[in-house]
Amino acid sequence: MKDVKIVTIDPRGRIVIPNNIRKSIGITTNSQIMLIADSDTKEIKLTPIGLSDKEKPIKFQITMKDVPGALARIANIFAEKNISLIFGTSITVERDKFAIWEVIGPLPSDKNIEDLKEVLLTEGDAIKVEIIPLD
Repeated sequence: MKDVKIVTIDPRGRIVIPNNIRKSIGITTNSQIMLIADSDTKEIKLTPIGLSDKEKPIKFQITMKDVPGALARIANIFAEKNISLIFGTSITVERDKFAIWEVIGPLPSDKNIEDLKEVLLTEGDAIKVEIIPLD
């Protein structure tokens, strides 16, 4: 069921999510919400992400070869390292040459991030790996 409300942005850029909407999708105090802005359609999507307040989300921007199975090999590395992914989007930049996969997940506290980058570069088809904190 869809619930539609119109809210106003205050002078500091904040909005209030009405109580009935928060309840209907399970948002409570300290819930983390991912905002996805689409500048082409002028839309913002709000999605509860289910991370604990101790987990910090991080974005991996991975440039990879545009070959069959490249994305699957890289995704499998995340699975082998037991790193959950909560959002991802990929785009082919140049057909048969390279693509970019942006993926968001919690910052692995028990893993060396530089080691993960190295594995993505050597065992996956990653050409470049950037890690961008989402603060």
